[in-house]
Amino acid sequence: MSALALAFQHSSGTQDCYTFLQAHFERLPSLAQQLAEGYVHVSKRHGHAAANRWLRRNAQELTEPSFVLGRFLPIRPALTRAMNALVNRGSTTIEGLQSASHWLKSVEKRLVIGSLNATHDDEALVNHAQAQAAAIDKKASLLIGDIARVNRLQRLGLLPPAGRPRMAAGNGPLSEQFRDYQDACARQRNQFTPPPFIGNFRFQKWHYMRPLGLSVVQAAAIEFGRTKCKLHGIAPPSDKLASKTQLARLSCSLWWRRKLRRQCGRAVEQVMREAHRVHKQAGIYCSDFTVERRRSQKFRNNALLETMEAINQEGQAFTLAELAEKGLANPDHRRAELMLRISDTEAEARRLGHTGMFYTITTPSRFHPVIQKNSRRNRKYDGSTPREAQQYLQGLWAKVRAKLARDDIGVYGIRVVEPHHDGTPHWHLLLWMKPEDESAITQTLGEYAEAESPEELYDHRGEKTTARFDAKRIDYKKGTAAGYVAKYISKNINGEQFMEMDKYGHEMKTSAPRIEAWASVWGIRQFQFIGLPSVTVWREVRRLTEKQDQMLKDWEAATRPHPCAAQRFAQIRKAANAGQWDQFLRLMGGPMTKRKDQPVRPWVETKMNTGPNVEQFSRATGEYYGAEAVVAKGRYGEEQKVTFGLVATGRAGFSSEYMTRVYKWEVRPKGSRSGVGFQAEGEAESPWTRVTNCTQGPDIEPREPSPAELKAQLARFKEWQGSEIYQVERDAEYEDAIAAREAARILFAPVPKRAQSEEDEYFPPELC
Repeated sequence: MSALALAFQHSSGTQDCYTFLQAHFERLPSLAQQLAEGYVHVSKRHGHAAANRWLRRNAQELTEPSFVLGRFLPIRPALTRAMNALVNRGSTTIEGLQSASHWLKSVEKRLVIGSLNATHDDEALVNHAQAQAAAIDKKASLLIGDIARVNRLQRLGLLPPAGRPRMAAGNGPLSEQFRDYQDACARQRNQFTPPPFIGNFRFQKWHYMRPLGLSVVQAAAIEFGRTKCKLHGIAPPSDKLASKTQLARLSCSLWWRRKLRRQCGRAVEQVMREAHRVHKQAGIYCSDFTVERRRSQKFRNNALLETMEAINQEGQAFTLAELAEKGLANPDHRRAELMLRISDTEAEARRLGHTGMFYTITTPSRFHPVIQKNSRRNRKYDGSTPREAQQYLQGLWAKVRAKLARDDIGVYGIRVVEPHHDGTPHWHLLLWMKPEDESAITQTLGEYAEAESPEELYDHRGEKTTARFDAKRIDYKKGTAAGYVAKYISKNINGEQFMEMDKYGHEMKTSAPRIEAWASVWGIRQFQFIGLPSVTVWREVRRLTEKQDQMLKDWEAATRPHPCAAQRFAQIRKAANAGQWDQFLRLMGGPMTKRKDQPVRPWVETKMNTGPNVEQFSRATGEYYGAEAVVAKGRYGEEQKVTFGLVATGRAGFSSEYMTRVYKWEVRPKGSRSGVGFQAEGEAESPWTRVTNCTQGPDIEPREPSPAELKAQLARFKEWQGSEIYQVERDAEYEDAIAAREAARILFAPVPKRAQSEEDEYFPPELC
C-alpha cells in the first residue's frame, strides 16, 4: 500500500484532506512512508485533525534527501549511511528526520562553493577557476570604459549635479521650505543647478574635480573580487599588498585554482568525518575519496615534471622529475636527513650533559569525532576540523614557549605531528634541556595541556590517565632518542623502514600514503625542529662540493673576505659536507642560539633581470623605466627575493658573502632546441617591454592619488553608477543585447519542414 493511501485511510476522507496529504508526500517522496506511519500513529491517538497539524508542523522544515544526495554522487553512499544513522539516533522518527534534514542542508551549503560542486573532478574546478578570474578581468575592463565616460562628461560639463537637493517635507510654511531649497541649491558644487531655481553663484564654493584614474578601476575591481571570494568562502589577498598585486591575484586563474582546490578538499573531508567514514574501521586517517584525489593530483604533477626539463649554463639537462628525485622531494632522502639531524643532535646533547624527554600532547575530546576504543560517534564532538585542532595545539605551545622564556628556560629538539585514526592531530615532542630544568618544563607542559576539560583526565575508577599528556624520560640503557621517534618519522613519510604495521593493525604501505594525503589536505606541517640552527645554511653550504673548490678560491680572491669569516665558513663547510650535523651545530653556536648570533646566515637579495632583452628605454613609447625594468617581478607584480648564498660574519661589524647558487637553470619543455640565454634559429625575439605600449589619454590620470583622494573618487564613481543617466544607458544596452540575441535566433532558426512542391524550387519559403 502506498504512503498516500495508508495516510488517507486514517484521515477525514475529504478531497481537501487528500490534496493536503498529496502535496506533502509528493514534495518528500523518499520520506513519504515514514511520514505516513507517523501520521497514522497520531491519527489513531488524537484524531485526524491533530494528525494534519502534526504533519504540517513537522514536515515544513524537511528537505527531500534525494535532491541533496543526487548532487554529490561520488560520496552519496557515505551521506546516505550518515543520514540513516541520524534518523535512528533520534528519540522519535520525526526528530531523527529533522536532524538528518538539517545536517543534509548544512552539507549542501558547505559542498557547494559558490556555484562549484566540491565533489566534481579537477577539470570542472579548473574551468570554474578560469571563469572567476575572467569575470574579474572583464569587470575591470568594463570599469575602464565607465571611468573614461565619466571623465569625458565631466570635461564637457554634462555630468548631473552631485547630491541633488530636494525640498524637505516640513511643518513650516511653503515659502519657508522653498527658501531652504534655494539655499541648498546655492550651496551645490555644480554650477548648473536643476530648475526651477538657479543658485546664487556668489555663495557657491568652487574646487577642481580631478579626473578619475586607473586606481579607481583597481579599487572597484578588487572590491568586486573580494565579494566573489566571500561567496566562495576563501580568503582574499591581503589588503596590505599593493593594489596592482591584489588585482593580479584575483584575476589569475592559477590563484583561484589553488584556493578552490584547498577549499573543496577540506570541505569534502570534513563532511566525510562527520559522516563517520574516517576511523580505524573505515578509512583510517582520512577518507578514501581524499586519498584517491591526492593520488590523482600526484599523478598529474609527475606527468608534468616528466614533460619539462631544466638546462644550465654548462649544457647539463635533466627533467624536473629527475631533479625532484635527487632532492628532498624523494621520501628516502627526506627521511635520511631527518634521522641524521636527530641522531647528531642527540650526540651533541649527550656531550653537553643535557636530559632528553619525550612528550605526547593530545587535544581534548571535543576535537575527536569518534571514540578511540570502539570507533563509535563521540557525543562531545563539536564539529572542529583537524586544522582547528592543530591551531589549538599551536596556541598551547605558544603559551608554553612564552612561559619558558619568562623563566629563562631553553629547550631544543623536534616536533612530530601525527594523526589519530579519526584524523585528529596530536604532537610528539622530543626535547633536550638542562637537567635542573626538566621538572619545571614537564610541569609547565602538563599544566597547559590539561587546563581544558580536566574532568576528562580521570577514568571510571577515578584514577588520572595520560590520555591528554604523557612524559617519558629518555633511558639510554634501553635505546637512543632517535629510536623513540624513528617509527614516527617513518610512519609520516613512506612507512618502509622500522615497522610493517601501525598500532591500529594496518600495513604501513597503505597507511603512509593516507597520512601524507591527510597532511596535504589540511595543510599541516609534520616535522619542525626547535632551538636548532637554520637548515637553510646546512643545505646551501652543501652545494659547494669538492667540484667547486677552485671556484671558491677564485671567489675569495676577488671578494677578499675577512680572515675570521673565511675560517668560520671553511670549518662549517667541511662539517656539512662530511655529514656531521653535531659538529655543524657546535660551530653555529650550539643549541638555543638566536639566529642573529649565529656566524652564518642566508644571503637573500632582490632578484634582477639580467637577460639580453632587458632595456630601460622603450623604443616604442620613448619612456624610460629606470630601475623598474631591472628588478625582477613575480607573477603578480611583486619584487622577487631569492637566496644567492650565505653571509659569514667575522668579528663585530665584518661580514662576507659567499655565492652558493653556482648553476643558472632555464626550465623549458622537454625536447626544446632553445639554448640558455640565446635565441634559437628561426625563433622570434622577445618583445621590447612587458607593459602596454599605449600612452595615457586625457581621460585617465596617470598619477596615483592619495588614499583619502582615492576613497573620495571611488564614492563619486559609485554615485555616478547609481545615477539615472547611468541606469538608462545600461538598460538601453541590455535591451539592445536582447534584441540582438532575438534577431540572431530568428536568423539562424531551422526552417520547419513541410510538403515539397514544384513551386518550392522556384519560390523558397523565406521569399514567399
